[in-house]
Amino acid sequence: MMASTQPALSSPRYKAPKSWTSGPIRIVVLGAGGNGSEVVDCLSSMHCAIRSLGHPYGLHVTIIDDALVRESNLVRQRFWPCDMGQYKAVVLANRYNLNLGLEWVGIPNRFPSEPTRFAMAQADLIISCVDVNSARLAIAESGSHSFNTMWLDMGNGHRHGQVVFGALRESERKVYPNVLDIYPEIRGMADSNTKSCSAAESIASQDCLINRTVATAAMNIVWELLRTGSTDRNWITVSLETGEQQTHSFPS
Repeated sequence: MMASTQPALSSPRYKAPKSWTSGPIRIVVLGAGGNGSEVVDCLSSMHCAIRSLGHPYGLHVTIIDDALVRESNLVRQRFWPCDMGQYKAVVLANRYNLNLGLEWVGIPNRFPSEPTRFAMAQADLIISCVDVNSARLAIAESGSHSFNTMWLDMGNGHRHGQVVFGALRESERKVYPNVLDIYPEIRGMADSNTKSCSAAESIASQDCLINRTVATAAMNIVWELLRTGSTDRNWITVSLETGEQQTHSFPS
């Protein structure tokens, strides 16, 4: 019997819209804690990188978080003792605006709310770095995003984490599944509002480097989009326990 000569099906690739090259790329980072603060730092580097490569505008980032910097945030998150008592979103926006001459925005409000509506509606990419599933459901159900908005979700436990890049539009989700398609059990999971009281307790509940590891995996997807204009990466899982990282392409 002759072997089949039919070529293997390749995974679909998401291609960034042309607007990403002709105007500022509008990114909303929802949550400015362990994952979110690492993401914002990476985005500041990417902004400088694509500007040096000739992008006319770079990134415009809006950070949304109503939380204040507490002592327990000082090890696993990108905050310092001088930031304590200030809004996380505002601290991060001011830091990179002052250092790099940017006009990024920090919104110290809870999502969803009226002050966050406009930023979410204008976003090209929403990056959710939240630890409450109700916020994920609110993103999916808001309906106030633009036509091409994509969604990059991040989550982690003590020594493991996952990243999912997918579409918000219902018509696109079969091709580019989002976090609710990959992990449908999220819809039935209650929020956890447990807060650590100290930096030591925070490290006991989540490893010191888990947020940086998960953020790096997520930002590799963003960088591939910015540098090459497309990606086939749908979701990534990482484990500090085993040192493994597994990447899954969009379904064929």
